Amino acid sequence: MDRRDVLAMTGVALLLNGGRAEAQTGAQANATAAVAAKVLRLYTTPDGGSAVEELTISPTAKPINVTRMTASVYGGSATTAPNWHTAPRKQFAINMSGALELELSDGSRRRVGSDLVYLEDTTGKGHVTRALGPITNVFLHVPDDFDIVAWTQGR
Repeated sequence: MDRRDVLAMTGVALLLNGGRAEAQTGAQANATAAVAAKVLRLYTTPDGGSAVEELTISPTAKPINVTRMTASVYGGSATTAPNWHTAPRKQFAINMSGALELELSDGSRRRVGSDLVYLEDTTGKGHVTRALGPITNVFLHVPDDFDIVAWTQGR
């Protein structure tokens, strides 16, 4: 099964599930217990900078209400000089194909492949996103009051 199939199945699952995304639970979680589900959280620091932290998703994480789903295709290379920007809204981003590099306000960079990323740096300096070739992304928009830390902890 390729990523396009996964994308199509994700869209269908969201529609059939009433617009909610769910973490693995029960037998699914037990079958993959050796590999914990993770999410990269991109957030605004108290001084207006940007930072990334990796969070482990608890098997008790509840369904998330998804307010909208969009898909985008980007082309590019690391040789272009993209601008600093903030996330337009709180949302999950999933690279369905390709890879990118995130640059944070402290100058550090992180490569993102097929990682699940949660974007919540909606204020401050933001981040730079460099496409490392063609990319296909799916964005899952969540309510403004969604708390990623509480969700990953199963609260």
